[in-house]
Amino acid sequence: MNNINRRRYVLSFRSFTYFCILLLLFIISFSLYFTKNNLLEISKNIIQSFSENFQYQFTIFDISGLEKIELKFVEDKLQNYIGSSIFLLPLDEINDSIKENNWVKEINLNTNYKDTLFIRIEEYRPIGIYFFNNKYFVFDENGKIIDQIYIEDFTNQSLLIFKGNSSNLKANSLINILKNNDFEKKYQIDSLEFLNKRRWNINLYGDVKLMLSEEDPNKSIQNFIMIQNKLSETDINNIKTYDLRNLKKTILINLND
Repeated sequence: MNNINRRRYVLSFRSFTYFCILLLLFIISFSLYFTKNNLLEISKNIIQSFSENFQYQFTIFDISGLEKIELKFVEDKLQNYIGSSIFLLPLDEINDSIKENNWVKEINLNTNYKDTLFIRIEEYRPIGIYFFNNKYFVFDENGKIIDQIYIEDFTNQSLLIFKGNSSNLKANSLINILKNNDFEKKYQIDSLEFLNKRRWNINLYGDVKLMLSEEDPNKSIQNFIMIQNKLSETDINNIKTYDLRNLKKTILINLND
């Protein structure tokens, strides 16, 4: 019986000892954390006071690279930091707040360690308009959706409209083919449609459709241009569909067919 009581006493003493050690560690950790935060706050106050006395405050910003992004958007993100020590500017925080804008691709921030923050912004470059779910979106060369665009903004747009699932992801290769053939200089494109994630139709103004080959859309376009050069204006006005899927034989469908 005495042995049992002795064991219990030993276990209780151990438990109490462990508890005291854990409590001590907790107190030390809390003290260090509190002291560290106090030291940081004191240090910041000293730096801020020094900056105010010797005019090392953030008062000027130099912004470049803006085209689609409004200047006011960036200015609003900076207002809370005006007057702060130039040495205490939270550049990562400012960077993240400006990157909330969908048009920001890359951003570079640096200071002159006196009073100026330099902001260099690289915007996404749209190459086309993606029509999806009855909405229009601009996208870049990699097919990344940048932002939604509205019909009233179309008047200032020279971008082509792409339709069909994943057409934004495949658009860049077709755009390059059109450029290489000077296609847009010769013909007015209404839209480009990607069918079944396989091949393209080009819809021209006047309800004219070009059905391109899946294997070689470039050759299909060249065949179309060659045929157009051989046709009379009357014939051209009567043809509504150019089936160019077979590279060796083009099928022309007239208005009355």
